[in-house]
Amino acid sequence: MKYQHRPKRRVTPFGLILTGLVLFGQGWMLPSQGQLIRQQREALSEQEIESVNLGIRLKQRFAGHTTPIRSLAFSPDGKTVISGGGTNEPFLKFWSIEHGDEVDTLRAQSSAILTLAVSPNGKTLVSSGEDADLHFWVWPDKDSKVSFFDHYSYVLDLVVTPDSQLVITGALDGLRVWTLDPPHFLYQLEDFGTPGYALAMHPNGFLVASGDDEGTVSFWNLRDKTVVSKFTAHSQTISGLAITPDQKTLITASHDSTIKIWDLASGNLLDTWRGHKGKIQSIALSPNGKLLASASLDGVRLWNVETGRLLRHFKDHADWVNVVAFSPDGQYLASGGFDKVVNLWEISPAFYQSLNLPRFSR
Repeated sequence: MKYQHRPKRRVTPFGLILTGLVLFGQGWMLPSQGQLIRQQREALSEQEIESVNLGIRLKQRFAGHTTPIRSLAFSPDGKTVISGGGTNEPFLKFWSIEHGDEVDTLRAQSSAILTLAVSPNGKTLVSSGEDADLHFWVWPDKDSKVSFFDHYSYVLDLVVTPDSQLVITGALDGLRVWTLDPPHFLYQLEDFGTPGYALAMHPNGFLVASGDDEGTVSFWNLRDKTVVSKFTAHSQTISGLAITPDQKTLITASHDSTIKIWDLASGNLLDTWRGHKGKIQSIALSPNGKLLASASLDGVRLWNVETGRLLRHFKDHADWVNVVAFSPDGQYLASGGFDKVVNLWEISPAFYQSLNLPRFSR
């Protein structure tokens, strides 16, 4: 999908905005361009990396969408996969993991559903997309929809704070903050027109990272509604962001086909992962922070976050993969794309345990 483009703007050197920010004695600072010590190592080519096959199996293939799948999420209990359709099919479909069938469908938007999330407390389902409308449901009551129309252009991503109090939406017309219970618009971050192509919530609950179409990552403080840091991470659009549960690492992905690993304590670029043959469309971090899944035109890749090792390359989709998502307990990985199919992978505890073995962790 081609999104609207804005005139190129000049990015102020990051080091001039922030040389260091230490929060609450935690001893970490947001990335500083002036401090970057590039320790990037050449990533091993796919041919040089032995794939790990132990403990992962394709459990289900959910077919029923008539357009490309644009968003994915799991129910709070991890028993249901929720998938969002494309422009001419703005429906959410609910799939039983145990039985492999479609159990319900729901018209969620008037156009493609580009982003979808369930609050950490499991009480609220939130969706948005091409029509810029934001919808809230009290889970699992599908007749409880509350809608807002404050955005004016595509909403591309949304995140919920760990305490399930706030929702942050990233759109082509800027970033907005909402309360969750009850749903209510609070404020917009910065000026109109600051786009949010990808978002990541910091575990501390008041910092959120956003990425734009110029490869810039910004950190926002929700308490005072300001940008606290900004730096250029990639040469093209940021398509995925994640912060590890231990608060040590920022992961960025881009249409430049790379994934980059940043140390939040020092601001150093630690590594660059290469392998995808096209634009990375999305990433997902497992709940324990051990695995990263990335989606592109050449399938889904599964990485060891600690070592950067490529563990698996799933080529089971017949077309481009748009989106990936982990279940709340990390037992399942779902992927969907232009072939209109959701693939569901089951990850055994043995697979996670194997990451600590010398053979696979080096």
